[in-house]
Amino acid sequence: MEHYLVITAVGTDRPGISAEITRLITQCNCNIVDSRLALFGTEFTLIMLLSGNGNAISRVESTLPLKAQEHDLVTVMKRTTKHKDRFFPYTADFFIEADDTPGIIEQFTHFFAVRKIDISSLSAHTQESPNHDSTNRFILQISTNLPEGCNLMSLQEEFEALCHDLLATGTVNFIGHNQ
Repeated sequence: MEHYLVITAVGTDRPGISAEITRLITQCNCNIVDSRLALFGTEFTLIMLLSGNGNAISRVESTLPLKAQEHDLVTVMKRTTKHKDRFFPYTADFFIEADDTPGIIEQFTHFFAVRKIDISSLSAHTQESPNHDSTNRFILQISTNLPEGCNLMSLQEEFEALCHDLLATGTVNFIGHNQ
């Protein structure tokens, strides 16, 4: 029977650290189903979904904390189940650019939450201003799964109104899917 484990590792970025983690996973006979790696400041964050039999997953659960301690990493693990694909008639990608101000991500995530729109990925970063007299720019990209019956025209109009209210520039790209 296939088992699944989500792991997160955070630590100071240095060459070879992701290779150490993936080597351990391979030695435990687990498969990396999905993964993401990102740098935040001088820290790297690695998130992975692993699969394997019960013994292989248990080996990762027992050996990863030791490897983490050896490399000064913080790790979190949680058992899960296989991802179940769901059909969405439409997905949408949103791109937002604005002056960097506290709370802007919350404004957009709240916008989607109240409309029961599932966020499938979110990427945000600040572009520092070359001179210290002007405001930094904030770039936000959000991919979503739209619920059945979602009115695309209304959603676009409401999104544009939110962007206007927040003095942001925003675009949306709707993608239709056939079942």
